[in-house]
Amino acid sequence: MKLDWAILSSAAEARDGLASILLGGWDTAYRPTFPTPFLGAVTVRLLFHRSEVSEQGTPHRFELLFWNEDGKPFAPSISFVTPVKLMPEVPVGWDVPWVIAANLSNLAVPQAGDYSIEVLVDGEHLKSLRFRFIHSAAPTPAP
Repeated sequence: MKLDWAILSSAAEARDGLASILLGGWDTAYRPTFPTPFLGAVTVRLLFHRSEVSEQGTPHRFELLFWNEDGKPFAPSISFVTPVKLMPEVPVGWDVPWVIAANLSNLAVPQAGDYSIEVLVDGEHLKSLRFRFIHSAAPTPAP
């Protein structure tokens, strides 16, 4: 298994192996007060070798850890097991793609600062998605 890509966005949905992503790629948010809601999503595309999946579905554990700039949790982790299935339309010799989207609207950011979302699958760390929250109103775009 390997990570193909992972992205922060304002919202996301995964369906039929595809991702719908709204305002993807952000890393900085501005908020006038704290604690504040995260108001975003994490979308991950994984590639599994055929030996790691089955037609019935092979279970794989997906985890998101929420860390502050000191590497300590600022919120409870999210962990679930998902069965990854070998889809008949995937050509022989290709990796099997699996897309997961997690909307994090209930995630509370405690204060301004630097943070990361750690992406793990089957206990293996795959990606750190770094972001920051700044105590301020949103900047005004230049004319």
